[in-house]
Amino acid sequence: MSNYPPPGGPPPYYNYPHPPAPGTFTYVPTPVMMPVYPPTHADPQQLPPYGTNHIYHPPVQASPEPVVVIQDSGPVIDWVPTTPNEASSLTGRAVVAGKEGWDSSPLWIIRAHHNGELVPGKLAVQHRSAYIPYCGKEVPVHNFEVLCAPPNAVRWMPASNGQVPPGAIAAGNTHNAEPLYIGRVPHMRSITPGKIHPSHGCCYISFSGSEVSYQQYEVLCSIVG
Repeated sequence: MSNYPPPGGPPPYYNYPHPPAPGTFTYVPTPVMMPVYPPTHADPQQLPPYGTNHIYHPPVQASPEPVVVIQDSGPVIDWVPTTPNEASSLTGRAVVAGKEGWDSSPLWIIRAHHNGELVPGKLAVQHRSAYIPYCGKEVPVHNFEVLCAPPNAVRWMPASNGQVPPGAIAAGNTHNAEPLYIGRVPHMRSITPGKIHPSHGCCYISFSGSEVSYQQYEVLCSIVG
């Protein structure tokens, strides 16, 4: 017989191999702790909530860049430098403002520098003659600018006493910077363009060597929109 306790039996006595006296010792079985593992396949509905400090932002769809088309069609109203012999090349572009009384040939609008001023006047393009009204005279000019614009860009508006309506085209100026506008009047069976001088209260045209004034006239205006 062995002096050691059988496997699974009571622990050895402190005074082994001498057993304690009867009634002085009680054997209490010791519980055995077994490891507990989580289930391999857990139910997703029973999983604890997952916490995080990351803020999720959905991806932003980039909007396409707008396409801007810039069309440069040039100026609608333009002043083109020319001479009496070369002006006919502007036919179809020049503004026809009136006509000669004796043969109904067209009169165009011009402006020319003279004595420190920029003065509107007329061009008889078929006769290669250009004139401006100045200081009571019809002054011939040989270097000038012709007004060019499409027909739907300008219109004639009635006015009087040196006044001009909105949109009036400033075509020149006096030596003290007063603006001069484009006017026209019927005279001696002609329709002749000239200058509107606001401080003088009239429109001046050049005709048959002289400067003629009118208080009633039409003003050339630009059409906006």
